Amino acid sequence: MHRRTPLLAAALGIPISMAMLIPGGAVALPQLEQEQRLPSSSDFFQTEPSADAAEKIAFDFLRLKATDYGVAAADLADLQVMSQHTSDHNGVTYVNVVQHHQGREVLGGVATVSVTQDGVVLHVAENLVGGLREASGRASLDAPAALDAAAEEVDLAPEGARVVTQSRDASRATTMSGAGISEEEIPARLVWQPTDEGLRLAWEVVIDDEESAHLWQVTVDAQSGEALAVEDWTDHDHAGHLHGLARDPMAFDAAHAHRLPASVTNPDEYGTPTPVEDGSSYRVFAFPKESPNDGDRSMVTNPADSVGSPFGWHDVTGTPGPDYTTTRGNNVHAYTDRDANNVPDPGSDADGGPSLTFDFPLDLDEHAINYADAATTNLFYANNVIHDVLFRYGFDEAAGNFQVTNYTGEGVGGDDVRAEAMDAGGVNNANFSTPAMDGGRPRMQMYLWPGAQFGMPNGVTVGTGEDATTYDANFAFFTPAPTNAGLPGTPVVIDDTCLPFEAPGAVVVTARTTACAPYTQVRHAEEGGALAVVISHNAATPEGGTAPRLSGSMNEPVGIPAVSITQEDGEALRAQLASGATSASVHKMATHPGIRDGDYENGIIIHEYGHGVSNRLTGGPNINCLSGQEQMGEGWSDYLAITMLMDPTVDRPEEARGMGPYALFQDDRSGGGIRPRPYSRNMEIQPFTYDRIQTGGWLDGATLATPHGVGHGWAAVLWDLNWDLVDKHGFVPNLYTEWDAAGNTRGLQYVMDGMKMQGCRPGFVDGRNGILAATEALGGEDTCNVWSTFARRGLGYSAVQGTSANRDDNVEAFDVPPACEAPGSGFVSPLSNTELNTIKAGSTTPVRFSLDGYRGEDPLRAAHSPMIQQIDCDTREPLQYAITVPTETTGNRGLSYSRGQDRYQYNWKPSANLAGSCQQMIITLEDGTQHRADFRLR
Repeated sequence: MHRRTPLLAAALGIPISMAMLIPGGAVALPQLEQEQRLPSSSDFFQTEPSADAAEKIAFDFLRLKATDYGVAAADLADLQVMSQHTSDHNGVTYVNVVQHHQGREVLGGVATVSVTQDGVVLHVAENLVGGLREASGRASLDAPAALDAAAEEVDLAPEGARVVTQSRDASRATTMSGAGISEEEIPARLVWQPTDEGLRLAWEVVIDDEESAHLWQVTVDAQSGEALAVEDWTDHDHAGHLHGLARDPMAFDAAHAHRLPASVTNPDEYGTPTPVEDGSSYRVFAFPKESPNDGDRSMVTNPADSVGSPFGWHDVTGTPGPDYTTTRGNNVHAYTDRDANNVPDPGSDADGGPSLTFDFPLDLDEHAINYADAATTNLFYANNVIHDVLFRYGFDEAAGNFQVTNYTGEGVGGDDVRAEAMDAGGVNNANFSTPAMDGGRPRMQMYLWPGAQFGMPNGVTVGTGEDATTYDANFAFFTPAPTNAGLPGTPVVIDDTCLPFEAPGAVVVTARTTACAPYTQVRHAEEGGALAVVISHNAATPEGGTAPRLSGSMNEPVGIPAVSITQEDGEALRAQLASGATSASVHKMATHPGIRDGDYENGIIIHEYGHGVSNRLTGGPNINCLSGQEQMGEGWSDYLAITMLMDPTVDRPEEARGMGPYALFQDDRSGGGIRPRPYSRNMEIQPFTYDRIQTGGWLDGATLATPHGVGHGWAAVLWDLNWDLVDKHGFVPNLYTEWDAAGNTRGLQYVMDGMKMQGCRPGFVDGRNGILAATEALGGEDTCNVWSTFARRGLGYSAVQGTSANRDDNVEAFDVPPACEAPGSGFVSPLSNTELNTIKAGSTTPVRFSLDGYRGEDPLRAAHSPMIQQIDCDTREPLQYAITVPTETTGNRGLSYSRGQDRYQYNWKPSANLAGSCQQMIITLEDGTQHRADFRLR
């Protein structure tokens, strides 16, 4: 009955009974040719128990199955462990291995083998490379020459790179100076790079771009200098990626969403049960508040969790007492970077003093840029909570998390998060850079959201009463922002502000110049006694354009506001002053709601941190391997954001849940957010199915952007999974608890473990299989629930991924494996389980089914059960992009049980609008198992 594509078991020629998911049962599969391998395979527990070390088990299994993986035994002759660690909660050891040839690493030739504590291979995810014996190339270039070639590929111009260190082994691992282009020293090494023509000897060069937010990995042919591959290890979320809504002709209208309550769960319910009693306190938007939309800030006391931060948030030495009294510690260093030079602005760490009391003012009716201490405090708090919560779910020191000091001695330290508030690298943005190697220090950059849709944030008003004229004005990153009250003063035109001058009590009017920087102009005005500075642009404004934002140094910071106006307004303003105007005020525009700061949007902070989580867990630490058109990095980040802030008092499974609504000036979580559609289990709100990732596959023939649009589809599936598990196991507001405490904690644990098991360069089916393997490792109680969730979104048992590099070679399927068929005989007479049943639309049809005995008054606890999905009347396959919708019934769900006949009856009243269609009814039980039957509605 599930015919979207052939079942895996049938494709392999295996009896159905052998393909069932039986924990502990080793399944021996026949060897397959490479072209026959189906990436939807999800067989687990593949060997008998063994007392050997996990590393040996992994190597032996990979070599035994080499031909199944499309490689020769010789290709796996030199396997080396990149990383390996064991999770306490499930006993699984994750062995991440990489191929080597002639002493050099084969880039991308990796496999993740998950081994249980009994020595059973639970799951294998591999991207092994064949043809190593045909590898070619020689090292004609040295490391500095390779750097020159790599830098040219990413439009950088190094200045005399100096070799600092170089190894004598085959990799010739080299460290070079930053050469004027990199924030850090530049590493390079010889590797084997797969190409369409086979393996080529190449230099891998990693450049931390000094001028912009990029962490480049470039491989160049070691013989010719030709660039072979370029990856950016910085995950960007700028406005060009975020605003898919404008390009979606069927974008969800948030005005039609259910309005949610304005209050959220008491933040006290979210805190750790094992706090570090260091007396620290922080006035913040406490989790699960997402942003100011969810209410005011509150004072949180002793929030550090002794499990993940045993010495508190301000320690780096592992000894009692804080090592810092500022927003700096073992997990994160939070500061502002308003001059975009990737170092802390002087004095920008908020200081809580000896008592560690971080309580700073914030007025959201003003521009957020004026409240740096409040911003860095919230950013510091959020990063630490994320660290501590996810530590409990497996992103710990051994797994490559972000800490200065690893107190357990596992993993590599020195990699706390550099969290840069109010970063001036741009606006409407945020990003996260993750060095591949454990111990490489990541960077989070949080941006301002100026609200350009409301016009310019500031104004310059000249004159009073009816004679007053107001000019639109932009803001400066490096100065205080004007306030609602404004700064009135005497307007004074000064042409040469590159030299010191006197202007006590004045609003200085000047023009942008190439002779000196705006910072110098404003510093001279402040030193001369001015109250504010108005700088007109020195170029004509394009049609529809605005005055540019002003950038400048923060060393030393200035104390008076500066604003910019267009060249045309500058000329008009000067003419007005020349005609006798004697008063001026620089102020915030009353019609503008105020520049917003991403540092108060906890969801965006979690999202950015989530990029570091998915990069470090996928393939293990020491490799970054999320790439391809089907990669789900943006999806995991969204999922972590909405999961860690999940709150049923404001979130509803069948209503809209927007991502990042505050940054877009939306009122609450039901806003459309920054994705093509908000998240919802209601598929009429969020219609994603697997084939929607294909070119032209989104609504009305549009194409989901990569990676954000495609990633949002993955998050949509995981959001459903959360709610499906909450329906079964309930909800707990506090994530500092055991993984099996409730449905939301189970979902989070399965997803975190799934990232560790899914292997490098995963696509959606790989990600699904990783989560299923994680479920099986923890007993398999929810395996069929996971299958039913994925099947509903087209990632069912028969779904085919193709390659994760190609978004157009997948095939969706909506079936579940045989092991997840519900007990009993299914639908009973007069309905057929196998034939197409004909019924009348608009009339009530008794649907009877057996479950092998009484299973309670309401065994259909899945919220969308029974549901229907449109199918083709001839093939009886689900239509492409077919959504499932709840059925309509009569009475109290129309469900009753007849003990004498041992059957349930559901009174289905299909809408008259369904006449002429064929529908599949899917009955899902609380454990995720299903019965299905097909209907023609006349």
